[in-house]
Amino acid sequence: MKKEEKIALIRKSIKENKYPLEYQYISYYESSNCYSYAIGSTYVEDKNEEEYIYNLGYMSSLYPAKNIIEAEKVFISDMKVIGINVRKSSFKEQLHEYEWKVVFFYDNYFQDSYDFHFARQNADGNWSHQEGIWRPIRYLGNNPEYCTDLDLVGYYILSVKKDNSY
Repeated sequence: MKKEEKIALIRKSIKENKYPLEYQYISYYESSNCYSYAIGSTYVEDKNEEEYIYNLGYMSSLYPAKNIIEAEKVFISDMKVIGINVRKSSFKEQLHEYEWKVVFFYDNYFQDSYDFHFARQNADGNWSHQEGIWRPIRYLGNNPEYCTDLDLVGYYILSVKKDNSY
């Protein structure tokens, strides 16, 4: 399947969400990763594909990011490609209707690692994350910063239009 077709399926799945996102332990997230869970995409990528759509930067063709500064730019570009508005935020910033918050981590230590991780804030204010492909979704409580040993890139507020259009 072409990348453009995958992106269309991601957009379709995101349109079906209710915002802000709820904590969901649902089986279709199990076969995905932290990125798809954080953005609320239920499109499941075929693991036999050469390029995995939920690798940071694959959607925007800007992969791999080589450091935290590049990783942030790549993430923002990926969100633009799939039609999600994104802005830098903070741990304490309050959400508005049709918004949800994610926290982004990146491996800024090992060269050529390109490892990343995301967690998302749920409608109740607590956090959850997908531990990895075929790994469980975990409830994190009110502090997401202990869910990984990667470096904190930042908090971001994601949003869609009220009618979920693109």
